Amino acid sequence: MTRKSKYDLTLFCVTLILVALGLIMVFSASNVIGREKFKSSFFFMQNHLIRIAIGLCCLFIFTRIPVWIYKKLSTMLLIAGIILLAALFVFGKNFRGCVRWLHIFWFVFQPVEIAKFTLIIFIASQIAEKKKKITDLKEGFLPIIGVVLLTALLVGLQPNLSNAILIILLSFVLLFIGGCRLIHLLSLGGALVAGAVPVLFSFPHVRERVAVFLNGGGDIQGSGYHINQSLIAIGSGFVFGSGPGNGHQKYHFLPDPHTDFIYSIIGEELGLIGTITVLIFFFVILQRAVRIAKRSQNEFGYMLAIGIGVMIFSTALINISMTLGLVPVAGLPLPFVSYGGTSLVISMSAIGILLNISANGKEPAAARKRTGTERRYKVYARPIIQERRA
Repeated sequence: MTRKSKYDLTLFCVTLILVALGLIMVFSASNVIGREKFKSSFFFMQNHLIRIAIGLCCLFIFTRIPVWIYKKLSTMLLIAGIILLAALFVFGKNFRGCVRWLHIFWFVFQPVEIAKFTLIIFIASQIAEKKKKITDLKEGFLPIIGVVLLTALLVGLQPNLSNAILIILLSFVLLFIGGCRLIHLLSLGGALVAGAVPVLFSFPHVRERVAVFLNGGGDIQGSGYHINQSLIAIGSGFVFGSGPGNGHQKYHFLPDPHTDFIYSIIGEELGLIGTITVLIFFFVILQRAVRIAKRSQNEFGYMLAIGIGVMIFSTALINISMTLGLVPVAGLPLPFVSYGGTSLVISMSAIGILLNISANGKEPAAARKRTGTERRYKVYARPIIQERRA
């Protein structure tokens, strides 16, 4: 008898909690800026609420689309993502010296978020199709890594170096899990570090941010202003925080309090308990993604679930580490929480795919009645990824 589809309820609930928390914290962090610039304390919250509604629609749509369609269309999706990145240099919207936003009709969005998502789908598809050939340098590794480097280059030229580095690291993780030879990854990684470091340090803002990071904050009224104000916000929250809406850093002390540094406002208003809880939620998302991957019925679903989980978790970890001064300042949002449309919608769409894979995964052994044959051969059962490597 065919079992009924069952979505991962834990993953869905954690996502909704983070989205709801984001709505509350966006209002708290942005009401001062909204009142002064747009004559409405609810300006940013209203926009964010509309984006949440769009994100929820996308989430439910992606739970219904068969996963095999993404594999079939993976190359076309990747080409679309690259075209959007290239279009930035012709039609892009310049903001603070960066060309990261594309304006189509009444929509303004960041193509990098779409490109990251399509790249994960493409890599998962290639690993599933090439199977054992993925260990071959010419037939498996180089074609995939060429696409990765092209995508990272287009992102880096915006310039958006934090996302370019994230794309490379994320791709390396997926290729390693997918079975690529470690020597290939280490050799390319060493070459990239040797060649990219001089280029990265040619950007003044990169030198400045690294210097601030190495100097433990640097000039607190100059280049180190962002990180020092972030640490003040988090430190002043102590254990329980000042309470939602009662923070002071949003009064023009902490720049970008509702976007990149919203985790600092969480620390100030919800305290250590709030910050740890948010971090635990992202660990739960990663754990559920790994669990869903292990239950996937095919290798494409396995790699796609892993890729989505790592993408969301790594973005959150870098953002949180940035606000704590553990890494140089990077322009990455906190998934589901930060104000911003493209990141929110893409992240919720990715959760929709994860829920789709979970509903069509294998039933846990403990939840079904096994026959004598199943019990006899249970000891030989192996995850799909290990079957391919055998």
